[in-house]
Amino acid sequence: AQVAAGRVRRAGSSVAVIDHRPFGGTCALRGCDPKKMLVSGAEAVDLARRMQAAGVEGELHIDWKELIAFKRSFTDPVPKKRERSFVDQGIDAFHGTARFAGPDTLTVEGRSLKAKHILIASGACPVPLEFPGAEHAIASDGNVDQWRGCSCI
Repeated sequence: AQVAAGRVRRAGSSVAVIDHRPFGGTCALRGCDPKKMLVSGAEAVDLARRMQAAGVEGELHIDWKELIAFKRSFTDPVPKKRERSFVDQGIDAFHGTARFAGPDTLTVEGRSLKAKHILIASGACPVPLEFPGAEHAIASDGNVDQWRGCSCI
């Protein structure tokens, strides 16, 4: 949505972005980026342990509190930076859930927004897996089972 919003704004149209979650998206806040930081910590400990027979010495462990703090040092600033980016581009940003009030009108936080074009970038829902042990799988937002009621499943 942010790429489309920026392009449409640069083309000269008024743009508003609405999200009921913090701005930044799944990848930057809950998915790809934080996962890489957490997995890298586990990989570093695993590699060092496997190299102990080859001259690497010392016992390593993960200090979960410190690793999470490190991850948050990257993820926590994202929503404000993203919102600042919208402001800098002249894009109006709204926090809340948008609802259609007509064919060309949305409401969010008690405010009515009218538009010639409305882009719905709703994201996706994880698909529940069907194999033994799947109940142990999680998605970026929690257990996959919580998504069973999602409209895209």
